[in-house]
Amino acid sequence: MAGENFLQRDLGRTLMKYRKRKGLTKEQAVWFLGTSKTTLDSYESGKLQNPEPGIVADWLGQYGATQEIIDDARAKAKWIRQGNPASWLEQAPTGFSQFIGIELIAEMIRIYEDGHVPGPFQTSAYADAVLATNPNLILEQRRDAVGFRIQRGESLFSRPGGPPQIQAVIPERALTVFRGTDIYEEQVEHLLDRNRLEGVNIFIVPGDTTYASRGWTYQIMTFADPKDPAVVYQENLFGGHYEADKVKVEMCNTLFSATLPVALGLEEWRETSADR
Repeated sequence: MAGENFLQRDLGRTLMKYRKRKGLTKEQAVWFLGTSKTTLDSYESGKLQNPEPGIVADWLGQYGATQEIIDDARAKAKWIRQGNPASWLEQAPTGFSQFIGIELIAEMIRIYEDGHVPGPFQTSAYADAVLATNPNLILEQRRDAVGFRIQRGESLFSRPGGPPQIQAVIPERALTVFRGTDIYEEQVEHLLDRNRLEGVNIFIVPGDTTYASRGWTYQIMTFADPKDPAVVYQENLFGGHYEADKVKVEMCNTLFSATLPVALGLEEWRETSADR
C-alpha cells in the first residue's frame, strides 16, 4: 500500500469497474470514449494526481453508471482537487500524510487513544490545550497543528459517500480533565454531534476501570478491497509506524474487543455522575 495515492486509486477502481460492466477492454474504451490509452491508464491506475471531475462523470455516464454513482465520483474528484492531498496534507508531520491518505479511504476504523480525545474528534480549543503541553512546539507550529487536526476531522467526516464505520473508545479522564471549563462543554457537544452520524459510535471508559487497552494508543483500519490488508497505526515519542502483519493486527483487534464491554456508549455515559 505504501506510496500510492489512495483516494485517486479508489476513484480509478470505480472507473475500471463500470468499464468492465460495459463489456469494454481498455483498447475498446479508448475508441468508445474518444480518449487516449495514456489518459485512460492514468485515471484507472490512480496515478493521476488531480483527476478532472467532468471527465470522471462523463466516462461513468457513458458506461451506464447510475446518477448516484456519477455524483459520488464527481464529488470525490472535486474533493481530491480542492484539498487532498495538495494543500492541507502539506501541514502534516513527516510521514503522517500517508497515514491520513489511508485513513480517508478506510471502510472501518477502530480507535483507542490512551491520553486524549482522538485527533479527528477534537475541537480547536481542546486540540490547542493538549498541544500547549508539548514544550517542543513553538506557537506557530502549534497553530498549524491545530488547523491540521481540524481539517483532518472535517475531511474524514464529510467524506463523499459518508464517513467510514467508526468505533472510538475514549478514556473518561481525557474529557474530565477539562471539566468545569468551556473546553469541556464544547468538546462533549462536539462528540455528541459526531456520535449522531450514521456508523459512528463513541464509547467512554469510566475512570475507575481497569481494561485491556489502557496504556496503549492505536488505530485499526480495514478496507473494502480484499487486496488491501488491514493495518494498525501506532505512535510514540519518536514517530508513528504501521503494522500490517495479520497476527499483530488481530492482537490489536482482540485488545479493542476486550475493551468495549467495559465502556459505556457516549449517551449512556452522559447520564452518569462522571459528567457532572
